[in-house]
Amino acid sequence: MRIKNNLIAGIVRGLAYYAGGFALVWLTYLVFGWEYAHAPGLHHLVGLLVLVVGALMLIRRIIIVFAIPADTHNKGALLVHAVAVVSFIFFFKLIILNGAIKRDTGDLEISEALTLDHSAQTLLLTNELQDTLFYQVADSVHLKIQ
Repeated sequence: MRIKNNLIAGIVRGLAYYAGGFALVWLTYLVFGWEYAHAPGLHHLVGLLVLVVGALMLIRRIIIVFAIPADTHNKGALLVHAVAVVSFIFFFKLIILNGAIKRDTGDLEISEALTLDHSAQTLLLTNELQDTLFYQVADSVHLKIQ
């Protein structure tokens, strides 16, 4: 019974670390926000720091498992850190790097149509919904900003 309690205590300790990290990331987002959408916000950096420290704790726990194999408290925390780090790696590899999240590539042949009329001196750019994005008549330009 003591072994099972130590394992559960290790799991709870590991989960408490990531719950505290999640709360810290959320608090950072509430305080500082995300003003510039083209760069990671401070909350992203705090989240990355939590994961890096979690990876270092995973390495430390692996070393301790080989040094003291009977420590079940350590094995519970090792399990939590391993799941967190491996989940982040799978998320980053499968979803972000493989492009599972589809985005508009901005390919002119697929998403937009460009029409040029020399006789009327017009240039028209439309998207697949036939919305006019750019319209030029001689020297006058009309833009639709979305």
